[in-house]
Amino acid sequence: MKTMYTQAICTLAFAAGISNAGIADIHVDQDYMSSGFFMSDFLRGEEANSSRASNRATSPVISGFTGETSYFSFNFDRSQFNGPVDQAMFRVENVSAGFFPDVSFENPAEISLHSLTSNPLVEIDQDLASGAGSWIDYRDSQITTSSIIATSTIDSFGIQEWDITALVNEWIANGDTNFSYTLGTSALLDPDGEAAVGFVNSSYVGFGGEFTARISVVPAPGSLALLGMTGLIATRRRRN
Repeated sequence: MKTMYTQAICTLAFAAGISNAGIADIHVDQDYMSSGFFMSDFLRGEEANSSRASNRATSPVISGFTGETSYFSFNFDRSQFNGPVDQAMFRVENVSAGFFPDVSFENPAEISLHSLTSNPLVEIDQDLASGAGSWIDYRDSQITTSSIIATSTIDSFGIQEWDITALVNEWIANGDTNFSYTLGTSALLDPDGEAAVGFVNSSYVGFGGEFTARISVVPAPGSLALLGMTGLIATRRRRN
């Protein structure tokens, strides 16, 4: 009985702490990318203990090849909310893009987030190079200017953020009936072309404490249902 009482007190204290802080993090479940440079396995990075340190977002055409798209999927649970939230920010750390020129003050990149109507891992046949059901068919139908929900200028390494409050409130109101609990990325609005940004991959086998993708929610009063008592509203947490 004493143990159960102690656990109950700790749970209430945890919930109160989150409420006082006003922010709850929903950590990415799977993050991965597609690329015209891949000759097979056209979605990479989602596997456990991945050898891919980062996932990239680039211009639609870069170095003469079809560009790259990063995706971020969440096990979002709308039952944990009983109303809209005040704010929801998507945050992730960007690192070196590898063999492309890195962003800087002199070489910024306009990177957009996109709402998606279906889960790429479900819709895409990862063995198809082109045609219906391929990564390129999915990208061309989903990563469009009309699906952009937020755009940020990235001109340095570090934690970047985009405001996705309207989309998260759509998830809360309607679940995944309109939009998959997944975000896409692009440089469709970059004016110069040849933009490239690398995002920390949460399943990288050599992970060293970098800031992985998450949605940081600032709940309105009463908008979180039994936070803490049901386990964190977040998804399965890969990394801190």
